[in-house]
Amino acid sequence: MFGSILEETVTSVKGARAAILMGFDGIPVDAYTADSDSDIESIGMEFSVLLKEVQNAAAQLEAGSANEITIRTEKFSTILRILNDEYFMAIAVAANGNLGKARYLLRMAGPKLLEVL
Repeated sequence: MFGSILEETVTSVKGARAAILMGFDGIPVDAYTADSDSDIESIGMEFSVLLKEVQNAAAQLEAGSANEITIRTEKFSTILRILNDEYFMAIAVAANGNLGKARYLLRMAGPKLLEVL
């Protein structure tokens, strides 16, 4: 079930390479990769540490809960969306991809994933 939601998200976004549902413990629940060059599990594991730090900073600043982070690099952008205290999802999109649509579809996919967790 998770895989089909992730696949639908990736295939619906121009330039999307991969998506993952992952626990904050760094263990992937499921992933979908559109090309063999995208190592979404490594991306998720590395950026999960950053996501935890942003959550801690937001709490210390009394800014409310962090819910999304976008990291843009030369080759691709990664959007990380927090689903709850245990899980987050991420999507990697090529630099020329449709980042706005990716953000929207992550927001729509989150509740669907939570229903089946």
